[in-house]
Amino acid sequence: MQDIRTNNKIVFLVWYRQSSRAYGISKHTGASLHYLYTSPIKHPVLFIKTIEVLRKERPKVIICQSPPITCAFIAMVYKFLFSFRSKPKILIDVHTGAISRPLSKNVSKLIMKKASGIIVINTEQQNYLMQNYQITPVVLEDPIPDFTDILLSADKQELYRLDQKATFNVAVISSFEIDEPIQAVFDAASELPTVYFYITGENKNAEKDLLMNKPANVIITGFLDYDAYIDLLHKVDVIMDLTTDSTSVVAGGFEAVGLEQPLITSDWTPLRRYFNKGTIYIKNSSRDIKEGINVALTNRQKLSKEMSQLRTEKVNEWKEKISKLSYLFQ
Repeated sequence: MQDIRTNNKIVFLVWYRQSSRAYGISKHTGASLHYLYTSPIKHPVLFIKTIEVLRKERPKVIICQSPPITCAFIAMVYKFLFSFRSKPKILIDVHTGAISRPLSKNVSKLIMKKASGIIVINTEQQNYLMQNYQITPVVLEDPIPDFTDILLSADKQELYRLDQKATFNVAVISSFEIDEPIQAVFDAASELPTVYFYITGENKNAEKDLLMNKPANVIITGFLDYDAYIDLLHKVDVIMDLTTDSTSVVAGGFEAVGLEQPLITSDWTPLRRYFNKGTIYIKNSSRDIKEGINVALTNRQKLSKEMSQLRTEKVNEWKEKISKLSYLFQ
């Protein structure tokens, strides 16, 4: 795939440990990607780290992932206090959490209005910001990731080992956020003892009452190195990424497409529209989860073949879309 690299210095700031979306966009725009992460208690440290990165890089374009919106705010502080002559362009890559759970709607609205451009993942989010924030974002879906190098490395060394007792393996993409129906997954797992569920979130982010009732065939992996995480997704039989948010597009879906793995996801319009092949759509109930897994078990080869077709289609679509949006990064 061709990229749209420009002569301008671009910096992509992510206040988290990893982001496949940021990685993909950075790869195709030539942006220098910086993951800046610390504990919530030390969150102010990120203010200093962000300013240090920007003063060192002196970019012409700054892309800030949101949430948190404070990342973009600090980029604006840099722009007006440390780079007032060149005044770099600031773009905000707005994710679902920044819209559904903003730190403050008024603060978010003010900062977004001051940005040079807003990027969202689908038309539902675009319409919401147009109606409620009087902002007109551009829509850019996640690029389909290329995992060739990771999978070649995984062939040489075992990055993640599945439990050998399972007859069928399911990777459940999670960070134990409020929009994830994890209790329904637990309930389904308790009735499918030979199916193993690998939940990718960290124990500390889950409610204690939930963990106390965890079935034996549910494995919480904790935070994984990205290569090990992809190796896990590659080895399982199906990837599951569920949400109660009807406007969201789940990140795990893009990884499923990149790996040509069958996907089970929630039955919402944005998810049906994008993941229109190789995918099983379910209600967020234990009954539907069980039925979805049974369908995946029976039709795994067919679903994988459809995912391969979808991957080719989406790679070509994204290449065309990013070319049309090249003006943003100049």
